[in-house]
Amino acid sequence: MDFSLREFDKKEMLSVYRRFVANFFDGNEESEDFLISEAAVKWLLAKGVYRGYGLYDDKKHLLCFGMFISDRASRTLLLNYFAVLKKYRGYNYPEIFFELLKLFFTDDIIKEERKERLPFGIFLELGGAGDNKSFSECREKELNFYKKMGAYMTDIIPALSGTEYNVLFLPINEKPSMSDLLREIQDVYKEILPSFKDRKKYIKRLTEEVDGLV
Repeated sequence: MDFSLREFDKKEMLSVYRRFVANFFDGNEESEDFLISEAAVKWLLAKGVYRGYGLYDDKKHLLCFGMFISDRASRTLLLNYFAVLKKYRGYNYPEIFFELLKLFFTDDIIKEERKERLPFGIFLELGGAGDNKSFSECREKELNFYKKMGAYMTDIIPALSGTEYNVLFLPINEKPSMSDLLREIQDVYKEILPSFKDRKKYIKRLTEEVDGLV
């Protein structure tokens, strides 16, 4: 079977959000903190910092997708949502997705077509360890998957909610220093936070209380 990776346009982004993301998180108490509103999605799209990619089979069926938030200069991406459609789970589609995504960002033809600087890496947020055995097992599985893809753990520990979590970095074109990564992820968060009511609280943590991130 042949696979292809394609970038969504804005209309497709909203369609995927409504059909899959919002429906999955709506009513899921354990995941409600991770759902951003449709208004926030539209706002990020209008700013040009929200993008998504879908993995398709040779029959043009959407298998899985990832949605990312970037800084204004598109230096780095932060994975916002990643999901495999229910009937396609259990296969190695996540591996194929990330391998093709890395090729997408390193392909000279793509670089020429886009006429912009492509991201040199992707930030991946990972929930902190907890007492729940099932959660810990899922976290370990997710961690091992990202490491297999080439990601590594950073020393960045954001404190943007009641739950702390770790941040991994998946290098594509460069492997920045830890201090550079801290600056890059702050630039990404600054694009997100104004869409929330308590933006001043969060921005203060990012720009003035740096110890809260390292």
